[in-house]
Amino acid sequence: MRPSRLVIRMIAGVLTVALATVLQESAAAPLARSQALALSVRDLTGLDALRPVTGGVPLAAGAAPRGASFWLTDEQGQAVPCQSHVLTRWKDGSARWVLLDFQASPPPHAISRFTLRWSDRADAPLPPLPVRVVDEAKGILQTGTLRLDSADVRGLSVGDRLDVRLTLIDGAGRRCLGVVESRAVEAAGPVRGTILLRGAFRVPDQSRVLGFRLRASVFAGSSRVLLEPHLLVDADSGVIHRLRALSLDIVPRGPRQGIQLGGAATAIAGTNGRLLQVDDETCRFEGVEGTASRAPGWAELIDAAGTVAVALRDFWQQWPKSIEADAQGLKMGLFPAFSAGAFAHMEPWYKHQYLFDGDCYQLRMGQSRRWQVWLDAQGGGDALVRSANAPLVPAADPAQAVAAGTWGPIAAAGSPGMEEYDRWAENLFVNGYLNSIAKQRDYGAMNWGDWWGERGCNWGNHEYDTPKQILLQFARTGDPKYFHVGDTAARHTSEVDVIQFVNGDLTDFFHQTAGRNPHYPIRPGMVHEHCVGHVSGFYPVDRIRELYVSLGIGKTDRPYLCLDPYNLGHIWTQGMVYDYFLTGDPWMKETVEKIGVNLVQLVEDRKFPFKGGSHSGRVNGWTMLAIAGAYELDFDDRYLKAMKLLADDALSEQDPETGGWRYQLPWGHCYCETKHWGEATFIGAIRLNGLSKYYQLTGDPRIPEAVRRGVAHINRDTWEEQHSGWRYTSCPKSASGPGRQDGVIVMALVNSVGMTGDAEQLRVLRKAWAAKFERLLVAPTSSPGLGKTYSTIMDGCPEAMRLFVNGGADLAPPQAVEVTAPPQAKARN
Repeated sequence: MRPSRLVIRMIAGVLTVALATVLQESAAAPLARSQALALSVRDLTGLDALRPVTGGVPLAAGAAPRGASFWLTDEQGQAVPCQSHVLTRWKDGSARWVLLDFQASPPPHAISRFTLRWSDRADAPLPPLPVRVVDEAKGILQTGTLRLDSADVRGLSVGDRLDVRLTLIDGAGRRCLGVVESRAVEAAGPVRGTILLRGAFRVPDQSRVLGFRLRASVFAGSSRVLLEPHLLVDADSGVIHRLRALSLDIVPRGPRQGIQLGGAATAIAGTNGRLLQVDDETCRFEGVEGTASRAPGWAELIDAAGTVAVALRDFWQQWPKSIEADAQGLKMGLFPAFSAGAFAHMEPWYKHQYLFDGDCYQLRMGQSRRWQVWLDAQGGGDALVRSANAPLVPAADPAQAVAAGTWGPIAAAGSPGMEEYDRWAENLFVNGYLNSIAKQRDYGAMNWGDWWGERGCNWGNHEYDTPKQILLQFARTGDPKYFHVGDTAARHTSEVDVIQFVNGDLTDFFHQTAGRNPHYPIRPGMVHEHCVGHVSGFYPVDRIRELYVSLGIGKTDRPYLCLDPYNLGHIWTQGMVYDYFLTGDPWMKETVEKIGVNLVQLVEDRKFPFKGGSHSGRVNGWTMLAIAGAYELDFDDRYLKAMKLLADDALSEQDPETGGWRYQLPWGHCYCETKHWGEATFIGAIRLNGLSKYYQLTGDPRIPEAVRRGVAHINRDTWEEQHSGWRYTSCPKSASGPGRQDGVIVMALVNSVGMTGDAEQLRVLRKAWAAKFERLLVAPTSSPGLGKTYSTIMDGCPEAMRLFVNGGADLAPPQAVEVTAPPQAKARN
């Protein structure tokens, strides 16, 4: 297939502007290192009101040395109250990512612009009603007349007006109160104050059931409180934990005078009433009239002091959800009570039914789930929920953000030569990814944020790091729609797919159902790959096997079922790392650290096989990239040492003659009677991408030529010139034909050309890119698993375009870093 004139014109255009781009970036670099960073805050709600803004922004190395003070100015140059916290630093001690808290009122559906400045001394103005810590030990914060008090073991109080409680009903029907066991002030103002409560749900005899956390934030001069309840499935025993309900309770201290539910036609006249979001298309009203199919997710409670509004972010998307009124006050049903069979209509069973058992929810040991609930002591439910669903975030000027060096080799949207690519990428996201999520109805209490349909039956668990691909677009564009979707995706991964906690029963369960791996002990930080129910344990193994066989998965009666936690060919951290830097979310950092420590220990033990098999390329490469993500948190050299061991493993098996990695191909990669030798193209590319990332971090001189030879082998082995793509594996009968330009393969060529400038590889890359670009001018239609399609498409795309606009070699050799393996890790596999 010959590329169209549009594609030829696009590639020619980006190459002819290469010099202009280099000059532009040369001019942008001093700006990135100046003492100012341009920011924008965009409204997506149509509201015109002052609201909190929280988010992280990147700075170039050396720009803001240790000790620099930050302040913010608006478009008129007036100083704006701003709270700053350095999340991480460059190795020279200068600020790398800075978390900002301020307030803004952008025009409806428009942008307000700000400038972040810094110097040795800066006196940022205080807000008129700053947040202050009244009592740190008791966790008491105040701004104006709004007082947040966490001294009570039962939860929080908002002044002397409201109490906030968490209540769980276990599988036996016992009412378990959330009991606070510790409290800490995480942020002390002056713009935002945050309290973290830790505790456990306990039955009446005080036996522990499950853990919880509750973060509560107040904002200077604001009547709003952000509540973030967090359920931890961390029991001392058991694998599957059943509960009938979980609610966040808003209890007024005085008599209530009325309650209005968003979507209801009338206020609740009697004591009780309930709105139940049954699924993403059906809302049921009980004890009150209403007709909404998708409830907005807010309620208002009227008492003697006025009206209080409560709103849950992404209410209907996280079905089932409820808002209830009873004699005590309001209940936000995070896992609302239901009758057996209430959700039986949601098919297929292997997409939705794992969560339900009779009249109970099922959660697997090691999981967690969080929610964002906003409270406004001055009412205004509709405005509150609109704000909750699209909170304001700061976006660094894309050119400056990219020049800061934290996002990798990409180019900002709107850069010379990027115009057609920008439209292409936007179309794939909006009309491809987002459209498919909606059409496929990829919603649900434990599903929201993920996509479904891998192999036609699995939840994807964000294979190919969907959060990373989306958040890169936020960095390139500054458009907050990318941030909101990417953040939701990262939150899902950190809460649902990662094994956060382990007990003896879970360990025994894995040993019995997936086998004991003597080289990989069950521990926190393991991650589940795509599977039915996100994690295993909800169905007998035989039932999943029957499902796979009925769907023809693997073309065998003994298919791999994706249920064990040992698979390192499906593990990613970079999207979560970016999300932490953009939000300052402590849970995100905690999760990445668990994954990183788990992987590093596995590498250091030198028992798990990171080489020697037909799938070792993906195991080696993805593990290296996941460890690299954890390294970026704080530049802990332990991570680099582990990456060196993995690089040594990979290089030790590179064929000295062909430059490739050769193994006897397994079933699925070769169906011939006499098996061919070689590798799946994408697996080899993943290994090369891991090596390339290691080179970017260390400058190891062995890597560029090894990667160049590896890519040259891939092109000799599987490149199909007539189709402008790569065959699936080294087997000549494996899948081939048009449309085979996987992102990881594109990224391997980008890395090789960037390091070595290989002209033939650049030619192949351009040819593959032209075919890929033209093929995807029309976004893929909605289908199961399109999230995986989107992620594999976007992997390597912004990096490839950056390479094209620079006209060739893109990566300057990094400064070499001496990395030595710990003595106990010298032994080989």
